[in-house]
Amino acid sequence: METFDFVVVGAGSAGCALAYRLSTDANNRVLLLEAGARDWNPLIRLPVGEALTIGGSIDWKFRTEPEPGLDGRVMEAPRGKVLGGSSAINGQLYVRGHQGDFDEWKTLGCPGWAYKDVLPYFRKAESWAGEPDQTRGTMGPLKTILGRYRTPLYEAFLKAGAEQGYSVVEDYNRGDTEGFAWAQFTQEHDRARRCSSAHAYLRAAAGRANLTVRTGCQVTALSLSANKCTGLTYIQQGKMQAVSAAEVILSAGAYQSPQLLMLSGIGDPAALRSRGVACRHQLPGVGQNLQDHCGGLIQSRCNEKMTYHQFRNPIRALGAVWDLYVNARGPLSVFPMNALAFLRSDPSEPRPDLEFLFFPVATDIQGGSGRYAAFNGYAITWGIMRPRSRGAVTLASSDPLAKPVIQHNYLTDPHDVKVNNAGLKIARELNGSRAFDRFRGEEVDPGADCTSQDAISAYNRRTIGSHFHPSGSCRMGSDDLAVVDPALRVRGLKGLRVADASIMPRVTSGNTNAPSIMIGEKAADLVLAG
Repeated sequence: METFDFVVVGAGSAGCALAYRLSTDANNRVLLLEAGARDWNPLIRLPVGEALTIGGSIDWKFRTEPEPGLDGRVMEAPRGKVLGGSSAINGQLYVRGHQGDFDEWKTLGCPGWAYKDVLPYFRKAESWAGEPDQTRGTMGPLKTILGRYRTPLYEAFLKAGAEQGYSVVEDYNRGDTEGFAWAQFTQEHDRARRCSSAHAYLRAAAGRANLTVRTGCQVTALSLSANKCTGLTYIQQGKMQAVSAAEVILSAGAYQSPQLLMLSGIGDPAALRSRGVACRHQLPGVGQNLQDHCGGLIQSRCNEKMTYHQFRNPIRALGAVWDLYVNARGPLSVFPMNALAFLRSDPSEPRPDLEFLFFPVATDIQGGSGRYAAFNGYAITWGIMRPRSRGAVTLASSDPLAKPVIQHNYLTDPHDVKVNNAGLKIARELNGSRAFDRFRGEEVDPGADCTSQDAISAYNRRTIGSHFHPSGSCRMGSDDLAVVDPALRVRGLKGLRVADASIMPRVTSGNTNAPSIMIGEKAADLVLAG
């Protein structure tokens, strides 16, 4: 049996950062296990790679159970199955969250996680190519940059915000996110290529003899002896392998970190027994408190040929490819989205609870294909940033290769329905601004006749989408339902921690890639401190 000082399970946003920092000391023997493949797929590096990789071989392709708040819809729940994890297939948006998110974590029983505590780790992680500021990092492995594609249509979105009385901010990652802004991305500085956590951290550590990175390794169970984790078992190329470690850190994400705990007999005794798993350590909060950002959209026809629909023309498409590869700019160098806003659904909210994204492309909603629509249009989308609805991750069976059972319970809390409906109202107000007069055509979705709250609610239930930010299922805290303590140690067990988005007591008010990387950075210091 091989022995390591540290074994990190999952080479995703947090796991790559964690393995990199733990292996900085040459005396630490570190093993990083990833169930997916190496990140050789060239589509990963493309800024529009999300549209080309989700649903493919580097996606776990999870699906939720029928969602009761969405009239029984089953939702896709993609997660990256590759080095870099979901940072290899996401939209690359770099959003730290509001400073109030982290100050709230502290009040929820997580000392050491206030904004002042986590800011140094955000700075440590990044190399920011924009205007310098004391809150931004310049020496970290993760490259961050403003989007490289601006058009009058994007500018109209920002002007519409100013017209409606909102602020336009230079940098939403300085603590207070509120207002309209140009988007920031995790991309290389010198060329328009994705900078996943694997690209940022693992390439920098490639020459370290004390860091072993193995792909195609699906962990099946943790090895427990009394109240201590002593290692784990995993399957690679059909063979069962076992390793021992002084400490195991789960960074498998909000779906699979709790799944691994439960497969190992850590969780709610009754729930484990119902799936044929003997309870080894009682911890009823495992898999509970699951959260995600979700929201809807409005779509309009565009009176000018400035949307991505123009790239159906082969000549224009070749021009966009040329712009990307030769000039490192243009429509293929961003998500496709390059303007956003963080707003309050109601003035009484303590901080923004809605994120708006402007897409100069429409989706085929009425046809139900989920692909880009066959008309020249644009979309204003939004997401509920502080949902009150809570879901859970549970086991399908004791089979370690079975997918976890995922139930998000989207829109089951009336407050979320109210906030989501407010999102549609604000989106329509923005679209009705003078700034959009030259562009705005017919509102295709939901359509001008959708005005009553019942009709709006029904439309939202039918069209709402996940922003793919699952969090909270191994909640950090100090109470009996917390899974990990503020040092990320699994409560009641030695030699075992969790470090990924699952530890968030409440999901941050924005995209979760940047906070997940921060968690990996901070976790390394916590682990090394003992």
